[in-house]
Amino acid sequence: MITETDKEALRASMPEVLEILFGITDLRRSFRCPLPDHDDRDPSAHYYANDNTVHCFGCGKTFDVFKLMELLYGITGFAEQARKVAEIVGYRLDEDDGPRKPRQRPKRKPRPLFDPPREAGGADCAEACGTAFGQLYCAENDIGRRYLRWRGLDDGDAATFGLGFTRDPREIMPEFRVYEPKAFGFITIPFWNQDFSTANYCMVRTVCRPGDARNKEWRPRGIATPLWCEWLLSASAEQVYVTEGLIDAMALAKITGGDTMALGGVSNAKRLAQVLHATPPDLRPKKITVAMDEDDEGRRTRDRICHDLDMLKVPHAVMPPYPNGAKDADEYLMAMRGKEWDFEQRDPSITTGYKLWYTRWR
Repeated sequence: MITETDKEALRASMPEVLEILFGITDLRRSFRCPLPDHDDRDPSAHYYANDNTVHCFGCGKTFDVFKLMELLYGITGFAEQARKVAEIVGYRLDEDDGPRKPRQRPKRKPRPLFDPPREAGGADCAEACGTAFGQLYCAENDIGRRYLRWRGLDDGDAATFGLGFTRDPREIMPEFRVYEPKAFGFITIPFWNQDFSTANYCMVRTVCRPGDARNKEWRPRGIATPLWCEWLLSASAEQVYVTEGLIDAMALAKITGGDTMALGGVSNAKRLAQVLHATPPDLRPKKITVAMDEDDEGRRTRDRICHDLDMLKVPHAVMPPYPNGAKDADEYLMAMRGKEWDFEQRDPSITTGYKLWYTRWR
């Protein structure tokens, strides 16, 4: 017999159950749904303290701690559900033999600093990316090469990073959902592995005239995004530069001649720390230089990354402001080329200018 007192005490233990089973400690904000049949990629569950229930706005289910036992373990009887909750939180029921003891929380292993990184990427798209590289040099696709030169990247850079050109991103990965009817096409930016043998992810950059389409980096839907050149975090590199955007990373590699990688968006900043945490210290970079955009969001991301690197005890530095008020490395290169679509060969003095800036702060 489960008494009413026990029932209410166990019902109120929902926060402890969520922490013990799922590591959920902050119930003031939404968290990932704990139900096994809901792959909740974005936090969509919320805890309601007034009745000790959880409602998931993703799958639409509302449950208390007893219903949770049914959903997790298939336990249908209330008494069995109550005993399972009591077992989890260390609560002695009145029906147990012996004197009543206060609730005891079981000993748990301390949580790691960072969760393991999610499995990222999809099927190997290396063959499609190789085809796109060839398409970049077809006469009818010259707009792609001219766009890259406008961004400060030449044919050598296209070969170095395995860039390409496509009219339809779905030819690279079927998960792309991009509708830009006024775009001339898209630069393909594969996420190659270290030896260029595979690419399990790709992003594309819109090629368009100003105002005709969204000039941005697109990612395929429904697939977790790895870091661009993520393998650099486990290659014992002397120094690695980390930027926000992929084009920014290529521009910075051109400026510094060093190893660069990119988040692929500020929302991927946490993955940097997760991957480093899972990497043996002797394989991590000797130093990481954080080179986010010079705007409010970029500065917040920079501070968050530096905080994580401090926790991991990874030596790091912050890229100083770019000359002439440029927001990022690519804008600095583009400023050298003027604001118009000028595709003539860059003046050699430009190269001397940005290398002089790099030498001074390095």
